[in-house]
Parts: sequence; structure tokens; C-alpha cells
Amino acid sequence: MRGTTNSPFYFFPFFILLVIEKEKNKKKPVLFELDINHLCWFCDITDRNPDATLVSTLSQVHGDNITNTIQLNSPDPKKDIERIRKHPLVKNVEIITHSSNSALLVVTSSYEAMTYRILHQTNVKMLESPVTKDGVDSEILLAPSHKEMSELIKRLSEDKDYADVKLKKKRYLKKEDSPSLNVFRTSGFFDLQSAKELLTSKQLEVFQLACDYGYYEVPKKISIEELAEKLDLSPSTLAEHLRKAEAKLLPVFWNVIRKL
Repeated sequence: MRGTTNSPFYFFPFFILLVIEKEKNKKKPVLFELDINHLCWFCDITDRNPDATLVSTLSQVHGDNITNTIQLNSPDPKKDIERIRKHPLVKNVEIITHSSNSALLVVTSSYEAMTYRILHQTNVKMLESPVTKDGVDSEILLAPSHKEMSELIKRLSEDKDYADVKLKKKRYLKKEDSPSLNVFRTSGFFDLQSAKELLTSKQLEVFQLACDYGYYEVPKKISIEELAEKLDLSPSTLAEHLRKAEAKLLPVFWNVIRKL
């Protein structure tokens, strides 16, 4: 019967619209996140010390080398700095600031070992400072189109120095998204970085493990009692650490959201 929902012809125009919309999206800029494991001292250092995190804030290429300004967070920065110095891909390490659980470093290393080498051959831009944790680089990138995103992923995946490349998220951008991205790249990033410094080492440890074990997921993957047992704390002490961490983090998080 003509015009009924049982007819295949009823769905055909809708199917055409979906195809057209999909093709339009492919031509839009796309924001995406990659997890990359490759031959790189960033990955090696954090693979050897899962408690260490590296954030590369600035980079400058000069010949075969690249110089990065690095924020190192670790329970034992001295040991990780020595590991960085001895790494075969590293040429020089300069310590700018140093504390009991962090350090700001300027590190010169081989350009060939960096994702920048392949990235600089494309039109894809790095939108945020890459973060390296547990032997994996997490990079937030912006490509002019879906095709150029796919070409970058293909280049990385086919390179012999790359063990694994995973596309974690992607989002097609609209013009109205631009102001939000600019805000996050400036004040938003530094707001979140400074929030971490508000926490005591114990609050940070407890909050991190609560997130890792799925305490904040819905439904919860772990109870407060089970989490307390893992940390050898009483449930009331653990709950107090979490409450204080949340009280410090949530206002900062709201300030970032409000600016977007």
C-alpha cells in the first residue's frame, strides 16, 4: 500500500538524507583523540613507572632534534629524571623547577622518535598538550576533514616505530564551537592544571584510585568499603579524603564549564 510505513519506499528518502548528511560531515573539521604507543622516550619512561605522567607543553624542532618543555608528575621525580637522562633517544635534560612530586624540564631528543615528525607532514594540528601515561601518548588533534584525519591515522599505523594507534573519540565541529575551544586552550587548561596542585598527595592518590576503580561510575564498580580496604584506610577516613578533594575540584571544574 502506498504511503504506509511497511513500504520500503517510505524509508528510501530518509536513507538518502542520512547518506547526504554523512557526506557533509566528512567535509567538516573534526576534533579527535588518539592513544598512541610508539618508539619514544615519553612512552618508555611512563611504561617503566606507571605512576609517572608527562605533559609536553611546548616544542621546537631544530634539525634532527626536538626540544620539549615537559611537566613531569611522579612520586619520585629524581629517579625518572635520571631515567630520562640515560635514555638513548635523549640528548640533553635541563631542570627548570623541581619539587617532591613534580618537575618542569626542558628535554632535547631525537625528532625521528616523536609523533610530531609525522604530524608535521599533514594539515592536522595538535590542539592540546599531549599527555603520556602508562606508556601511551594521548593526543587531542584537529583535522580540516575526516579524510585528513584518516590519512594521519593510516600514516601512524603503517610506521614501523608505532606499536598501536587507537581512535578514542571524534566529533565534527561547527562554527559556534570555536570560541569554546579557544577558551579551553588558554584559561581552561591552566585552571585544570592548577586544580591538581590544590590537592594533598593523599587526596590526589585517593581521588585517582576512586576514578580508576570506577567509584564515580553509574552504577558504581566499587564500594567505599572495598576502596578503603585497597588503600588500608577506614571507610570514614577515605570518605573524608574524597569529600575534601571534591570540594577543591568541583568549583574549578564549574569555572571551566562556565567559560565554554
